[in-house]
Amino acid sequence: MTVPPDADGDAAAVPGQRVPRIALRIGGLSAILLGVLVLSTVVMAFEFSANQKRIAEATERFHRLQVATAANRDFGMVRYWLADLAVSQLTLSERNAEAARDQLNTRITALEDFAPEAAATIRSSTDTIWTTAIAAVDAYADGNRVVGNALMSQARTQSDAVTLAMAALVDDLSEQSIRANDTAASAAQDARFRALIICLVIVLAGALLTALVLRSILQPLNRIDAAMADLQAGRAPVDLPPEGPDEFGRLSTTLRTLWDTQRARAELEEINAQQRRTVLTAVETIPDGFALFDETDRMVLRNERFLEIFPFARALPETATYAEFLDAEIASGILNIPVEEADAWRADCLARHANPGGSRAELPYGPHYLLVSKGKTPDGGTVAVYSDISELRDRQVELEAARAEAEEANDAKSRFLASMSHELRTPLNAIIGYSEMLIEDAEDAGDTTSVPDLQRIESSGRHLLALINDILDLSKIEAGKMEMHIEEVDIATLVDDVQATVAPLVAMNDNTLSVTVADDIGTMMTDRTKLRQNLFNLLSNASKFTQNGRVDLTVTPEAEMIRFDVRDEGIGMTPDQLSRLFQPFAQADSSTSSKYGGTGLGLSIVKSYCEMLGGGVSVVSEPGKGSTFTIRLPVSARAPAPADGTPTVLIIDDDETALDSLGRTVRDAGYAVLTATDAATGLALARERRPDAVLLDIIMPERDGWSVLRDLKEDPILCETPVIMVSILTDREMGLAFGAVEQLMKPVDPDRLIAALEALAGDADREILLVDDDPATRGLFRRILSREGWSVREAADGARALALVEERRPSLLVMDLMMPNLDGFQTLKRLRETEAGRGLPVIIVTSKDLTRREFDWLQDNARDVVMKGGDGRADLLAAIARQVGSASATANEEAP
Repeated sequence: MTVPPDADGDAAAVPGQRVPRIALRIGGLSAILLGVLVLSTVVMAFEFSANQKRIAEATERFHRLQVATAANRDFGMVRYWLADLAVSQLTLSERNAEAARDQLNTRITALEDFAPEAAATIRSSTDTIWTTAIAAVDAYADGNRVVGNALMSQARTQSDAVTLAMAALVDDLSEQSIRANDTAASAAQDARFRALIICLVIVLAGALLTALVLRSILQPLNRIDAAMADLQAGRAPVDLPPEGPDEFGRLSTTLRTLWDTQRARAELEEINAQQRRTVLTAVETIPDGFALFDETDRMVLRNERFLEIFPFARALPETATYAEFLDAEIASGILNIPVEEADAWRADCLARHANPGGSRAELPYGPHYLLVSKGKTPDGGTVAVYSDISELRDRQVELEAARAEAEEANDAKSRFLASMSHELRTPLNAIIGYSEMLIEDAEDAGDTTSVPDLQRIESSGRHLLALINDILDLSKIEAGKMEMHIEEVDIATLVDDVQATVAPLVAMNDNTLSVTVADDIGTMMTDRTKLRQNLFNLLSNASKFTQNGRVDLTVTPEAEMIRFDVRDEGIGMTPDQLSRLFQPFAQADSSTSSKYGGTGLGLSIVKSYCEMLGGGVSVVSEPGKGSTFTIRLPVSARAPAPADGTPTVLIIDDDETALDSLGRTVRDAGYAVLTATDAATGLALARERRPDAVLLDIIMPERDGWSVLRDLKEDPILCETPVIMVSILTDREMGLAFGAVEQLMKPVDPDRLIAALEALAGDADREILLVDDDPATRGLFRRILSREGWSVREAADGARALALVEERRPSLLVMDLMMPNLDGFQTLKRLRETEAGRGLPVIIVTSKDLTRREFDWLQDNARDVVMKGGDGRADLLAAIARQVGSASATANEEAP
């Protein structure tokens, strides 16, 4: 399609398309000139290339002439030396003739490249002449001069023919060389003339095209310049190029737009004034004080409410600075600040005003409270809003009072729960304990008829105790008072313990339990009791909802977590039931609750414990196909540092078995434990955690214990840390010389250990002082201990217990905490202040929910803490065995 030209003779642009006219014209001119230049260069290069070929041809002709001339000269030398040989018969002449012939053959070989026929003729003739001349020489040598002369005459005749042929070849090549040279010179002259003509044409065409392009650009520019002069003079532009997408069209559009803008400026200024009046009206209508400061901190806007809050500001000019505002505020006397502090207050206000950062501050101001909000504007100014929050402040005071009442009520609830824990667990402890004893007595007496009833009593008591424990645990979780007792846990050992505990529950519904633990599962830092309770809850649930099926427990490492999977083949759950699963007091549905029993607290506690331990619990289930509960808990390589002063012992040993054994022994003694399996890790832990003592093995890979001990003693921070060497080596003196305080032998001698434990109880008298205000509990414990061969004394309160200790020191003291008049804490504190009770082993048996602080204090002042209820009877006997050992067993072994 042909585009019609515009007023300037240019093609009209397509609407919406940007046509860079100047760039197009200059670019087109440059392209044409460049094209002509390239074309001329190509032509000249072609001419130069052709001329170069001609010169090369002339050179080649001259080279051929040189070769032919050299061949003619060499042929003459051959003739000369053959004639000389015929006359002189000298060997030297013969050698010279042969050398000249060899040089001639070389020249003839060169002639073959451009004159093969002539070269072949000359070579053949030369060979004939040579043969004839040599024959003549031989005839002269034989004295036959007639034959020699005839042959030499024949050779001369032949050589004359060759000389004439070579002369003709030289003349022909000379003529060719002259012609080629003349042709090259003539072509070079013609090329130079054509180059001059081309250059002249290019210069003239370039000048003409440049003039045309400049004219097409300068004429519109002159019109644009005239239009700009009109605009500067306040006149409307008249002679403008047509509007369009090219440069001149866009300039024309811009100038017309600029003229329209100038005409609309007055209208915009009026609109702006109207908008300012609107903004001022809006600012005046807001209920808060408002002030706007510019980048120099001068006030540019304020409303009436601002003046009502700060009446002294009415006397200030509207452009007063913030510093002047502060000076007027100080002078007004409304601020209740000492005179000597006024400057500091003013400087602080100026600093906060300069960098408000979106600050909000509540400040008392006279009889009111103000909320001051400040922020920066994009241009560097400051916006300040002053809100009267006196009413909100009063409401806040009321809310604070209500919160205090709620906290007091929550504390009362906690005290009630602690009291209820003691009051409920104590009788349940007696019920469970007496039931166990009655079952044992009935079985010993052969009375099997009462055993099922007694077992039902024991089972009901344990069920009620579990329900109470769940309710108390849930209350502590909701109140945020459940504490974690983090320690190193051997996972395989804990799983074995859980498996043995849950086995009877699994067997009740004719189920089988399968436990799979990864071989490299190792240990983890967690709360042993809560992890055990979680696994027990999940396994007991799986057993309850499964009949004649299988329950699987799988423990595997997963990245930085330990994964516990409990799978059953029970009734399963629907998606709707899964949505309510972990809520307190919620079960799958009412039919499940009525059929299988339960309170719905177990899974809620499992979820809370998992989250408190830094992990989580999830479930996958399908109706009729069973469920799989998965617990994921983090693995920690080290125990957290005790924050309450509990002594810490670092054990360095490459033997995992020794680490576990020593760790349990030290931990049972009330210490926090850090472990390391190599020297480097042990030294790093010692420098980071500053333990109270170090148990150090001597024989370890890479670095032995002696070098570690030397590093510890050379460290200015760790040099005072006591180190006990533990090894199979017997060099005790060497360990003491290196700075150890003691050296123990591996393996530990059981007899020495029992003797040491017996020494804690004093003489061989197996006497226990039992302190508890509940007669039933005292009676139960008395019967339990009597069966184990102990003599028992009783006290109903702490004061009586102190008197009995002064009267005669027992081997052990078993004491409750919750007692009237003098509780267990006070009794234990006073006991440790007496000479008789300072080293007396004490076992605390309590139903009180201990806080972490109480538990740690008891660890420092008592040997063991046993909880009443549940397995309290077995735990008590285990605690006694830990403290004094089985004296009766030792006596039996030593008896003849």
